[in-house]
Amino acid sequence: MKYTVLQTFKRYSVFLFLACWLPACVDEVQLPSRSVESRLVVEGLITNEKPPYTIKLTFTGAYNSLIYGQTEIPVNGALVSITEVGGNTVFLDQDPLTPANYWMRDTAFTGKPGKSYQLKIQLENGVTYVSEPEMLNPVADIDRIYAEFRERPNDEFFEPDHYVILLDTKDPSTTGNYYRWSGYGYVPRLSTGEPIGMGRCCNWCWVPVYSSRSDVLSDVLVNGSSISRRPVMSSPIYYAGRHYIEVRQYSLTKSAYQFWLNFEEQRKRNGSLFDPLPASIEGNVHREDDASVLALGYFGASAVSIKRTVIPGDTLNAQRIAIKYSNVFIEDGNCQLVYSQGQLTPPANW
Repeated sequence: MKYTVLQTFKRYSVFLFLACWLPACVDEVQLPSRSVESRLVVEGLITNEKPPYTIKLTFTGAYNSLIYGQTEIPVNGALVSITEVGGNTVFLDQDPLTPANYWMRDTAFTGKPGKSYQLKIQLENGVTYVSEPEMLNPVADIDRIYAEFRERPNDEFFEPDHYVILLDTKDPSTTGNYYRWSGYGYVPRLSTGEPIGMGRCCNWCWVPVYSSRSDVLSDVLVNGSSISRRPVMSSPIYYAGRHYIEVRQYSLTKSAYQFWLNFEEQRKRNGSLFDPLPASIEGNVHREDDASVLALGYFGASAVSIKRTVIPGDTLNAQRIAIKYSNVFIEDGNCQLVYSQGQLTPPANW
């Protein structure tokens, strides 16, 4: 079928009209920019353990929701102290190598259950922040910790099997107890190693693993009862060998419990343009001359119960693991260098 000149002209006229008109129908969307000025961030804790204690002080970097990114700026030259309400005051020293950290090393000053503690921060420009007095509540002992093997789902090829670390404890009969748990450990890993002479070395090491810091619980529903099989952390199985695990159980005040709940909610957000700004969780530290000006973060006081265990890993078969994983979890090079904080020997005195 042949087209006439008129038909051809009409077809191209329609095409040119659509090409010129369609872009005009698309309005440019101006996304709202959300910005926030730099704010003081406080992270620190006093416990009934012997010092040292550390307080981390930073300023948030400039944040803009359309230019994502936020950096920590160390607080330099601050005068920092901790006071036992009605008792002594001790001053902290700034770490010259990690200037965001301020250390309290006075061995005569230890947190005591039943006492309240207050943090004070005087910045170089003279602005002073103080925390609300924080009670150091007692904490129940951990009865035991133990591990159970969990196999990865069949379609999760880039996830290892793992041990789930469980905890048993007993809540006191008194009401108003709040808990936070954290854990860490060392697990064995393989690398290709590095050549030395006619062979290879450094292809086996232990690397640290950590739990979330925001695993908390109120005794509202369990007051006076046993807390059993509480999952605390996951210990990934990259290779056969022993896992060295430590679990810590902290007491919390009600306000500290609420802070960590909010922290966990923020951490679990998928993130979108309309989410609250990152690191926007205010705590118990405010300007001394204006209590409405709050810092971010929290100064806490906790009693601590600690339990350690060694998972022997004697039910694991190295050859089966090698067949199952192939080389997915094996990096090239010296084991203690290719994995963060790798060490060639297991932790001592566990």
